[in-house]
Amino acid sequence: MPVDFGFTFRGERVSPDKFRPEYTSEFQHVLRTYAPSATTFLEWGSGLTTQMIAAHAEQIPGVELFMTIDAKADYQRAIFAERNRPQFLREVALDLTGPQSLALELPYSTYPLGLNRKFDFIFIDGRRRVECAFVAMLLCHQQSIVAMHDYRRIRYQPILALFEIIEDGREFRVMRPRSSVASAIAPNLSDVQSRMIK
Repeated sequence: MPVDFGFTFRGERVSPDKFRPEYTSEFQHVLRTYAPSATTFLEWGSGLTTQMIAAHAEQIPGVELFMTIDAKADYQRAIFAERNRPQFLREVALDLTGPQSLALELPYSTYPLGLNRKFDFIFIDGRRRVECAFVAMLLCHQQSIVAMHDYRRIRYQPILALFEIIEDGREFRVMRPRSSVASAIAPNLSDVQSRMIK
């Protein structure tokens, strides 16, 4: 993987120097260990990790999709303004709450449900993290991995009702779906999907 991760946004450089020293190496460890052959990636919260996931995915044959979702389109555009954008990358900028009406558009946290597909690796590092974790559960298959940044915040701990911990690093928590929860929601998932926009 390249080590020159970074981009410029509104004249300011966003680089690993803005994070703890182990931020980059720990996330690369997560990708190498838990997504060595993943072909579908989902990320809530675009940034340096978008570049790292893309660089990792470029080393894997047959990657189908890497979708990154963020609430700020200009910030998201800056991430690949200075580097090649992989063909499998799909960047989506969405409002955090969506329309305050019965409009059919899916907002930030629920947008991936409209794709009607599962993901091998899901990374949560944006807004509405507990809500995104619930949606992530619906997007997992039995071998899916879900990772979260800044996981120690008290308000994020309810997601442990959905996921069991595989590894806690200094920066990132790695989880897998609880089999009991996956079994419980499976019969109702088709009902949820039937109500999503195709």
